[in-house]
Amino acid sequence: MTITPFRHALVTAATTVAVVLFAGGIASAHIDPDPIAMQAGTSGTVQFNVEHGCDASPTTSMKFQIPTGVTDVKPVDKPGWTATITGDTLEFTGGPLAPDQKDHFDISFTAPTTAGEIRFPVIQTCQQGELAWIEIPAAGAAEPEHPAPTIKVTEGPPTSADLTPAPEAETTADGTVVATDTGAVVPTTVADTSDDSSNRGAIVGVIIGAVIVVVGGGMLLARRKKATPPQA
Repeated sequence: MTITPFRHALVTAATTVAVVLFAGGIASAHIDPDPIAMQAGTSGTVQFNVEHGCDASPTTSMKFQIPTGVTDVKPVDKPGWTATITGDTLEFTGGPLAPDQKDHFDISFTAPTTAGEIRFPVIQTCQQGELAWIEIPAAGAAEPEHPAPTIKVTEGPPTSADLTPAPEAETTADGTVVATDTGAVVPTTVADTSDDSSNRGAIVGVIIGAVIVVVGGGMLLARRKKATPPQA
């Protein structure tokens, strides 16, 4: 079967779209706590969201290091998983959790009595390989590739601003660090999720349009050359 230039353009566009969507998904993947803020000295349950496995390998263990000052730690029962606490480490083992399946692991605890930030470094172990979510972002620098989940401890009840994730930082070509709006909002608001999809859809549309224009122009030029009679 002969592949026409137009069909080739569609295949190229489809491949490009797949790459863009895949890259966008991986770039935003973290171990995200929900909520991201709680009042000092209060008790609550935090949901730690897992977005993917280790490349194409399923997850079999999630090991959390409990921060200093956090007390009354209790894992929330999760079907198919067993939770154990050893010293300052809480580990969920079981599954396996498919590499492309999102899920969450919940921990109940009492926050420290003083305001600040607490971090829960996590080792995510898979059937093949592991991911160490333990990196601490430096002030003014871009967010590391595998940041440790962080919760803000506030003196009073968290405000809507406290519960809204801060914009991520990116480094430009000249080394300047700039803030980037992630579109993240308080968990009760879902409108920005569609905004992210719309923005990604617009980018994909531009890519497809560019591919079709380039190929269409090449086809038109080829036809003109074919139709031009040879010079005597």
